[in-house]
Amino acid sequence: MTNLRPTYSSAFGLLTAAAAPDDQFVWTGDISLEHPLFSGQIPVCLITKDEQLSPAMIGFAEQIVAHAGAYIEKSLRFIQQTLVNDPEAYGITTEEQTWLPVAISEFPLEFPQITFFESEEWMMLFAAGRFRICDPFGIAVSYRGTVPVSVDNLEDSESI
Repeated sequence: MTNLRPTYSSAFGLLTAAAAPDDQFVWTGDISLEHPLFSGQIPVCLITKDEQLSPAMIGFAEQIVAHAGAYIEKSLRFIQQTLVNDPEAYGITTEEQTWLPVAISEFPLEFPQITFFESEEWMMLFAAGRFRICDPFGIAVSYRGTVPVSVDNLEDSESI
């Protein structure tokens, strides 16, 4: 990549590219959201193998971002149900189990972020929360297309 940082004007705002580990590129931008579950800036990242964004990847990202509020809600519900169904697998303590049956608007996760990968795979990350497993990188829901497929404990992850 040259010293100039490539940019792309998407339907949801300007994305700027930078080199990432493993000879990849990360395109970053922010969206503003006003939604009952979250209001504020949400970081959006697209991780690519190529220095250019493919039309398929940007088109898919634009469709998901256009419904970011609904995906925040869907992700929170998926995490909540997953933790209720298998608290031991996620190391949920007895105290933390009392937080599980709360209304979704009170579920103790915050700071959503959206990261897209190739092939319509993406994740909704909540960068902070009251659960012990949220330290230091948060907890995420991985998606294939529009379907949530797993809750990812990011305790052992590394920063990009």
